[in-house]
Amino acid sequence: MSGTNRLTNGYDKKDSGIALSIEHVSFSYDTALVLKDIDLTVAEGEFVAVLGPSGCGKTSLLRLLAGLEKPGNGKILHQGNPVSGPDILRGVVFQDYSLFPWLNLQDNLTIAINKARKGLGRAERNKIAEEYLDLVGLQGMASKHPYEVSGGMRQRAAIARSLALGSPVLLMDEPFGALDPVNRVRLQDLLLQLCRSSSTGRTIVFVTHDVEEALYLGDRVIVLGTTPGRVIAEINVPFEGQRSRYDLFQSKEFRKLEEEISALYHEDIERQLEAGSVVFGEGELI
Repeated sequence: MSGTNRLTNGYDKKDSGIALSIEHVSFSYDTALVLKDIDLTVAEGEFVAVLGPSGCGKTSLLRLLAGLEKPGNGKILHQGNPVSGPDILRGVVFQDYSLFPWLNLQDNLTIAINKARKGLGRAERNKIAEEYLDLVGLQGMASKHPYEVSGGMRQRAAIARSLALGSPVLLMDEPFGALDPVNRVRLQDLLLQLCRSSSTGRTIVFVTHDVEEALYLGDRVIVLGTTPGRVIAEINVPFEGQRSRYDLFQSKEFRKLEEEISALYHEDIERQLEAGSVVFGEGELI
């Protein structure tokens, strides 16, 4: 990545296989260039946080990885195979819950489980659904419909559904934005556990605009600049192993790195403001 800042050396997955590869990808909506010449690889079992302001192309990048959009230039590979459309091997969690309103929470999970794990009986599917609803703090809510629960609960159900699929790759678009602080912390730690576990190890690409969240969760942080979206920094996060939230957030190293990333983030926005080319708002996919 020519011209990309690398702030630190730390977490290294060089001995792992490559799960996802983005090679010289550019993407446009109509005539507007959204992403320009993106190069990125994600190792198997790696947690990559994609950080950037509204309008930088984070969601577009995730949709490309999911196979929901096609690049104008370049190619996207999953384990060496071209991504040509959605696949059960890549689970996706969007910001907008995406639950079927006519199904209760349990059935929203079992319909997905049935697609991913063919041959299971209804009792087994229900058991798996209940386990994952419990995992995200929705005990006793299986029979509720999406319209009967809060927005945060709907989002937790959507996360549970994605986890229940067992997809080796999870693509997550600011999934905790609608959650209260307690459940946000709980699910952040759950994601770290899933990514680190030898039995459930997942490859995760996680979109956020929160620098602290990106540093806490990510093995690596990719910072996107705006107009068009491009990689302006790649940071290997140096906080290996089991992460104590309190100790990490109190450490000088964590806060220094947070400040450095924030400075990059805001310097790019200021440059674009001076050029009069910043797009504000999350209403657009860009």
